[in-house]
Amino acid sequence: MQHNRVKPMVEGGILSAVAVLFALISAYFPVFGVLANLIWPVPIILLGVRHGYKWSILATVASGIIIAAMLSPLTAVGIVVGMGLIGIVLGHGIHKGYSPFKIIGLGSAASLFSKLLVLAISIMVLGIDPFSTMPDDMAKALGLWLDFLRFLGMSEETLAPLAEQMHVMLDQMLAQMKIVLPAGFLMASIFDTYLNFTAARLVLRKLGQPIPQFPPLKYWNLPRYVSYIFIISIVMVILGREPEYQMVGNIGANLQMFTVYALLIQALALFSFFADKYSLSRKLRWLILFLIFTNPFITQIAAFIGAYDLIFDYRKLKIKPNGK
Repeated sequence: MQHNRVKPMVEGGILSAVAVLFALISAYFPVFGVLANLIWPVPIILLGVRHGYKWSILATVASGIIIAAMLSPLTAVGIVVGMGLIGIVLGHGIHKGYSPFKIIGLGSAASLFSKLLVLAISIMVLGIDPFSTMPDDMAKALGLWLDFLRFLGMSEETLAPLAEQMHVMLDQMLAQMKIVLPAGFLMASIFDTYLNFTAARLVLRKLGQPIPQFPPLKYWNLPRYVSYIFIISIVMVILGREPEYQMVGNIGANLQMFTVYALLIQALALFSFFADKYSLSRKLRWLILFLIFTNPFITQIAAFIGAYDLIFDYRKLKIKPNGK
């Protein structure tokens, strides 16, 4: 019995130390710090997979205390509250053998909750509104860019209209960012959850730990209602052009932003199906993917193709083996 407790304690200590190391890298090495901060939950995930969520909770708390002592309580709150729950939930989901899609769904919900909690703590407890400094930060970045153009020899007569146009574009971008902020939070939550799940899966595979696998991309299929939400969001955005329906338009913009990327994944699954069916070369595949991700018009077309596949089930994925 004692031996059974020693092993998770030792691994918990080691993985907690790794989590603290990630925090130190995030604080003192800005170049690598962003990645270290994003994958901070990985040690917590590994501990949860191997020994259960209780040990991952203990490791999260222990890491937070050490980070607070070595760096600052504010840093500990930002890292542990912001990322700790993701590690606990993902570790528990893999430990229980949930499907990859369920794990990503639960992890994304945990990530979104953590982000909102950190935001609430920043505003209500610390009195810091991270969004209030965005206009100043972006204006400083624009000023540095203009100074660089001056250094290259561009005249003030040429810079003046350019600076005015860029200020207008900056204001429009900030206004749009405020509108689609909820969708941005949700997409960021899905992204960092998938990133940590992938990183943890790579490590667990090296350790010989059985882990749930995603099916091949060509078999991925979203719920059909996503396409209907996409169509409704377009109607809401059009309706929101009227001043009295501005709130409807804002909600529609968030739904549209999220569903466009969801349908883009559906389109990529359909593309993978055709690429395998017709044995497209690797170079041609990468060229098409490059065009999809770099050309906004092609991206929109791909989203509509994804909606078409959802509605009409071109790949016949919803037909059961008995044909019914």
